[in-house]
Parts: sequence; C-alpha cells; structure tokens
Amino acid sequence: MKGNIIGQAVLQSYLSLGYFMNSLPRTICLALVILAIPIQTAAAENLPVINIHSSNHMSLEDEYQFGNIIASSIRKQLPLWNDLAALKFIKDLTQPLISRSQLSKKNTQIFLIHDGKINAFAAPGGIIGINTGLIEQAGSVDELVAVLAHEVAHLSLRHYVQTQAQEKAQAPLYLGAFIASIWLAGNVNGDIGEAGIYATQSALQRNQLSYSRRHEREADRIGFDLMYQSPFDITHMQRLLQRLQSPYVQDSPQWEWARSHPINNERVADISQRILISQQSQTEHGFDLGFDLLKIYQAMALSGLASPSVNQLMQKFDPLANHYSTLIAFSEALVNQNSGKLVLANQQLQDLVLKQPNETLIWYSWMQSLLTQKQAQTVLKQLTLRKLNRRDNSLSLWIKALALRQNTQPRAAVNVLLALLDDHPTWILGWRTLAEWGAEDQRLQLNHMAQSRWHLLRGEAKLALKQAQYASQQQPDSQAGSVSEQQQEALTLLADQARFN
Repeated sequence: MKGNIIGQAVLQSYLSLGYFMNSLPRTICLALVILAIPIQTAAAENLPVINIHSSNHMSLEDEYQFGNIIASSIRKQLPLWNDLAALKFIKDLTQPLISRSQLSKKNTQIFLIHDGKINAFAAPGGIIGINTGLIEQAGSVDELVAVLAHEVAHLSLRHYVQTQAQEKAQAPLYLGAFIASIWLAGNVNGDIGEAGIYATQSALQRNQLSYSRRHEREADRIGFDLMYQSPFDITHMQRLLQRLQSPYVQDSPQWEWARSHPINNERVADISQRILISQQSQTEHGFDLGFDLLKIYQAMALSGLASPSVNQLMQKFDPLANHYSTLIAFSEALVNQNSGKLVLANQQLQDLVLKQPNETLIWYSWMQSLLTQKQAQTVLKQLTLRKLNRRDNSLSLWIKALALRQNTQPRAAVNVLLALLDDHPTWILGWRTLAEWGAEDQRLQLNHMAQSRWHLLRGEAKLALKQAQYASQQQPDSQAGSVSEQQQEALTLLADQARFN
C-alpha cells in the first residue's frame, strides 16, 4: 500500500549513468559533463536553465531562491540518506561554525549523499552536502569538521555569487549538469564550487584553475578562523591538507577529490603558520565518541542485504582508543538487532544507555529496538524520563510520534510529527510518513496536503499544486494546514522556476 501513496523517485537510469562514468577515463567523464550543458537530455528536460547572468550581482534573496531550486533537485536526483539521527549529528557539528560565520542567514540545509566516495560540497542558499564516504574515511571528527568549516567558508564568502559577477558574459548553465556534477564530483572535481560551477565554466572555456585556487585559499583561512573560534582542534585542518598530499591518498581511487583539489605546499604552509602563531586553548567538545558511534551506525544502516559482522564494524578502530569497549558493545547490539536477536540487543543497548546517558545515538537505537518489539508503552515511559533529564530533542519527537502511532493514538502521533516538521520543515521523510498515515486513517485532506509538501520539496510544483487542489475538495481536517497557503507556495515555486529558466 505504501508504494502507491507517494511515487518513488526513478533513479535507475541516473545511477546507471554514474556507474558508467565511473568506469570511464577522467577526460571522457569531463567531456560528457561538457556535452550535458548545451544539450538537454531526456532526464534533464524538466530542469531549468540557470539564467541569472544578466546582472553583475546576485542578491541574497535571489541566491536563496536559487538555492531552494538546487535543494529540490538534489532531493529528486541524488540518493540521499535521510536518517534523522545522522542528519542531527552533522547539524550539531556544523552549528558552531554557522553561528560564528558571516552568513547573512543561518538556516542552512544539510544533505547526506549515499555515496562511498570522499566528497563534500557547498551550494548557493546555505546548502551543505557530504558523502557518507567522507564520514567513513575521516580520520577524526575534527578532520570532518575541517571539511565542513571549509564549505561554510565558501558559503559565507559567497563564492558562487563572485563567480557569477566575474563571469557575467557566460552562457546559461543547465541545472541538470549542475546537479549531475555533484554526482560526478569524485571523478571531475571536489566540491560543488568546483564540480558544479568551475568544471562547467571550464567546459565553457573559462579560467577555472586560478580562480578556484584563490577561492580555496580564502576558504582555508576563513574555515581555519571558524574552527579556531569553535571548540574543535585546528591542527586537524593541517593534518587533512597533509593527508591530501600523501602518496596513499594520491593513488587511492576513493580520494579522487584530493587529486582534483589544488592542494599545494603553499596552502599547507599557510595553515601550518597560522597554527604556530595561534594559541588555541583546547577544550573538550564531546563529539569524539558520538562520531565513532555514527560510523558504526552508518555502516550497519547502509549495509544492504549483506549485514557486516562485529569484526567488520570494528576493523578501523584502535583497540587502545578510549571508549573501545563501548564501541564493541554498540556493534554487537546492532548486529544482534539486525539478525533478529531483539531481546539480547535491547538489553545490550539498555546497559549502554546507563553507562553513556549523553550519547543520543545509543538511546535512539535502543528506542528503535523497543519499537521493533512492539513495546510502545516502555518507549513512552522512557521519553518521560528523558524529558525530566532535559535531554529532549527532535529525535525524541520522532520516537514519540512512532510510539503513539504504535500505541493506537493516531491523532496524537500526527500532532507530534507536525511539531517535529515545524522544526525541520525540509525533512522529506517526515512528510512522506505523514502522507502514509493520512492515507491509512482515511484522512484524505491530510494525505493530499502532505503529498503536496513532499512534491514541493522535490521541486515538482505542478504536482504539488495538483495535490493541494485535491486537498481542497476533501473534508476539512484541522491538522492538514492551510490549503490556500500551500497553493500559494506551489505558485511561488513555479514563478521562481520560470524566473531562473
């Protein structure tokens, strides 16, 4: 039934293209991206041409409107990992950087791309994306933060807008090629600043290399300052740059990103000098254990049919490292949970929560285990305790909504889910769930309104408008929201898409 409520994105041909290009020589891949620019393929026919080159400057409002169109295309075109716990962890890592940045708007959108290659990108309108491969391969949480700080710096410096101002005479850029270049970033260039803009402009015979080097140096320096002002260790930025120069990274197919980035001795020396003259008082940021837990959680969640063993989950961790016993216990619990040994997994996770009460990912996995065992009442009691201990957050709302639903309190479950979506309005999985619940309960206006929002987040304005029209014909539902406002949002999106076309 669920498969008929909201249509799945058709990614097969897109993934096949990515697979095909991964097997081609790099020069041919770039040539294919070049060809994708002037010729609209069938897959990109509905994607707009970015036609914003008539002026010397893109306003901040224009940038964020454009960013929303890019974000919707990312949701529709790329294989995302929409796990709320993982997204929350990355957002918590990024927030200290965002709050200290010069970004005019602090409301960024985080995307996790299900791709094993090492890559991160920043796009206009406060968009930050990282591949799951970067989480897997990062040597430490501070090293991952160094990458995030670099991308936040690209955003705060508005490098995309600078590019547009300098290249005001360039031909229109197809959004299809822009999004495809993120997917191909491991083979063409490192982040969206280079993959989506610089590589495309290079295809249009612009002066790509020197411009990207200047931007990379600027992003290094601003990223360094953001890390310095935050509780993270700035020496890890130097280690990252040095690792990008190492023979291992240079020869590794996973680190194609490193070969395309203009990492040179000047950049490494600049950061090294800044570390020498800085006197950062190191404080404990508390993310180290959580990051290692996230690596294990991600490996299990994205493992597919072949579930990894405890040894496979633990092979990259040092037995002498702090919290090694916690990591082993967490791995064992997830393996048992995945293999159907739910009672044992539940007990292991409960024991871990008592030992590590501040590690949200352990608690979240325990709650998921209890829900799998249909223990909604126990979950609701634990949620009450969590609130008393002031550990309530968005994950608590998601778990509470699921528990209330399982406890045959559908209207209360919808209320909690709506509260969560009020805080996370772009979490597309939440809107999909709301649509499914509306259909299951025969609440047709709620179902159509949630579907409309789901289509809006994917940039499908006409479908969103159609669903809002269907909603207007159903029995009014107080939890469905304003139909007229939804219709207006769809019309606004249509106008924005036409404007950038």
